Amino acid sequence: MASNIKTIKKLQLAINMNCPFRILYTTNQFYSVDKQMPVTKYCLRKAELDYDAHRSSSEEIFSTYSQLQIILYLRDLWYTWLGKELPTDNKLWENIKKRDNINYKDVIK
Repeated sequence: MASNIKTIKKLQLAINMNCPFRILYTTNQFYSVDKQMPVTKYCLRKAELDYDAHRSSSEEIFSTYSQLQIILYLRDLWYTWLGKELPTDNKLWENIKKRDNINYKDVIK
């Protein structure tokens, strides 16, 4: 799990250092009565910066209970920014992108 967080942070850093938009990675926990344990939700947000007012706001662009899906989202966002072809080797991820109508171009604009 620690290596997943490192990968997420590396992708986040690459995007934030090289793209004109900024990505925030957050986690939120709640206690599941059914599972009798805390459950963590991972969220990616696009920061909107207002330099004149010295403020920022953010909009959620993707959330999931899987760190791997966060990595795949960030990878695809990075590849889209670079103009590279997106890998399609993970069928589950491809189905999730179709189901959730994920469009990286909306984030990049």
